[in-house]
Amino acid sequence: MQDERLLEVSPEFLVRAILHRRQRLAEMIPKQLESRKDEKEIAEALARDAKQRRDEIKTNLDEFSKKLKKLDQGSPQHEKMLVERDTFIQEAQKSEHEYLENELFRRRSDSRTKRLTHALNDCERSIEYWEGVLDNGFEDLLVDATRVKQGGPSSYALSKGAKPERRAKK
Repeated sequence: MQDERLLEVSPEFLVRAILHRRQRLAEMIPKQLESRKDEKEIAEALARDAKQRRDEIKTNLDEFSKKLKKLDQGSPQHEKMLVERDTFIQEAQKSEHEYLENELFRRRSDSRTKRLTHALNDCERSIEYWEGVLDNGFEDLLVDATRVKQGGPSSYALSKGAKPERRAKK
């Protein structure tokens, strides 16, 4: 939209458009969040099971290696157990790989769920703010706009500047 055309749109219309968009998002996100939570539960169960299998195989491999050390090298039983150990090692590597894949899936699911949760909270705060603007008027926004138009800092710049001061007080 051209700058001049944008200025022709009333502030109330813009606020209502922003509010409408945020309300639509706030309606859609819970459905997505629910499916992500289900995905996260599945991912957690898969990772937990894979970790348990991996740990179990590792314990068995450690015990097997201890038994192998007790045998005389070169004996037929020792040679047989070396072959079995190689099979154990392959199985352990496979279970480690499976665990890492499932853990990665769990982390991604957790991240997606958190992102949606934050997005929903952001939408709710935004809706609250813009409803307040509609109810209380645009005076604060107009004051900010006038300050910026005269070369002053934006409200965003002001809030960024206030953060170091708040940290210094703590």
